[in-house]
Amino acid sequence: MALIDDVKLRLGVYYSEANKDTEIQGMIDGAIDYFKGAGWEIDALTPTPLAKEAIVLYCKMAQSTDPALLVNHPVLMSFIAQGRVVVDET
Repeated sequence: MALIDDVKLRLGVYYSEANKDTEIQGMIDGAIDYFKGAGWEIDALTPTPLAKEAIVLYCKMAQSTDPALLVNHPVLMSFIAQGRVVVDET
């Protein structure tokens, strides 16, 4: 199953419509960029289970239209800490 299909189900979107799919794909792309900027290595084609959970949470938060709610959620911060790549310098 494609990432967008997994995310749509978790967002409660059980249909396909071009505009909605574009909106959700934009949120997914934003989530991937957000986490890559935080040090993650995310493969959009085969995300890890943790990456998928982080993307879903980001997309759920992005659905809000209240700017006061668009904060760095503590769970997002936890995901960032868990998903950062550790470089072996040996």
